[in-house]
Amino acid sequence: MPSVPTPDDARDPSARSASGTGVEDDGSTRPRTTRGVSETDRVQRAASEVRDATAAGTSEATPGEPSEGAPAGPPAPAPRSPYAKMSQPTTVRNVVWALSLTMVVVIVVAILFFGVGRDLQREIPENSRVDVTASAERAQDVAPFTVAVPEVDEGWEATGARYQDGEDPRWTIRYSAPSRGLVTMTETTAVTPALVQDLLPGAHSQGTVDVAGTACAVYVGEGEGASRGIACSADGAAILVHGDVEQEELVELATPALEAVRG
Repeated sequence: MPSVPTPDDARDPSARSASGTGVEDDGSTRPRTTRGVSETDRVQRAASEVRDATAAGTSEATPGEPSEGAPAGPPAPAPRSPYAKMSQPTTVRNVVWALSLTMVVVIVVAILFFGVGRDLQREIPENSRVDVTASAERAQDVAPFTVAVPEVDEGWEATGARYQDGEDPRWTIRYSAPSRGLVTMTETTAVTPALVQDLLPGAHSQGTVDVAGTACAVYVGEGEGASRGIACSADGAAILVHGDVEQEELVELATPALEAVRG
């Protein structure tokens, strides 16, 4: 590659000739200044273009992003999906917690809907009270006996009244006793052993008791805490009062019931 002339060589032709860059070795004195300057310009222009391209590439690069040709780092981990977290194995503790919460909800719903056993202090809502007199008037139109509507003392609440027609007609009134026990008065044409076993399964006779001047049979069911019953007959009708209360309360209801039958 020919030497690039310096500014001093351009001012001193004799120095350029002595260095061998201005004339040929064959003794010719023809200057080659034009060719040497042209190649120098091209080299300088190329170097300038390289610098411009490098500066442009550096300014356009986005901060924080690797430039083109730079080695790429490891990819960033993708965020975990919530469904992936839910797919982890369920532990026994989680199962126990879920079952416990479910049982609590079921118990609360059961308490609100059914109550806790038998509430001894629960009052019957006014709009739920039974009109025994109106039911008895409708039953009297078809009943073969005098339909009894006992005049009970305070503390007794009628919870239901129903007449069953057919070969074995029955007039039934259900009460809540002052002790908050449940007592049922059933009136029919006669108290038969089949009726006693139907209303008091496994019951057996246990003497008599006086009710409004009438000797009435006493029945007691099987097992501890079994229901009791008192059966009385008068004027072509029979009454069986039974429930899970003491005998005194049965007599307390049987007395006005028997008086109602007698008229």
